[in-house]
Amino acid sequence: MTTVLTIADIGWTAPHALLARFGLDLIEVDAGDAIPGSYWGDAEAGIIGSRVYARADTPLHSLLHEAGHLMVMPPSRRAAVHTDAGDTQRDEDAVCYLQLLLADELPGFGRERAFADMDAWGYTFRLGSARAWFGRDAEDALAHLLSLPHLRGLLPAQEAVIAAAGRRM
Repeated sequence: MTTVLTIADIGWTAPHALLARFGLDLIEVDAGDAIPGSYWGDAEAGIIGSRVYARADTPLHSLLHEAGHLMVMPPSRRAAVHTDAGDTQRDEDAVCYLQLLLADELPGFGRERAFADMDAWGYTFRLGSARAWFGRDAEDALAHLLSLPHLRGLLPAQEAVIAAAGRRM
């Protein structure tokens, strides 16, 4: 398996600040300890309430994906979440789109690396890659993401810029 970037590669500061912007707490789990709320186990991030759990060896794409689930769901649902976000396919697509946008908010990661890491990890998209999906097949994911009132003002860029970035890929 191709090596993907982890929190250890960029440090905890930027991930803490990014999640805090969305009202989420990033909880650092000690090396070797099980990650609470991890759906996939191993080093994959976990979610419980408005907390995202991760270790230094947690892949950045996993951190952003699980945090994205909490960001996409209405804050009123977060309190009941434990391990499985239980989202719809439309929400799942919006989470994937959001994690790619947010990758640019983490110095040393970025969208290009997120595309590669998602593909290496085994995310599957109809067009064969995260890049192709984001650029040519994700209009519905973007539309859903932009329709969520609780995210207004929190996304990394203005709606027009986000939409234009998707069309250029």
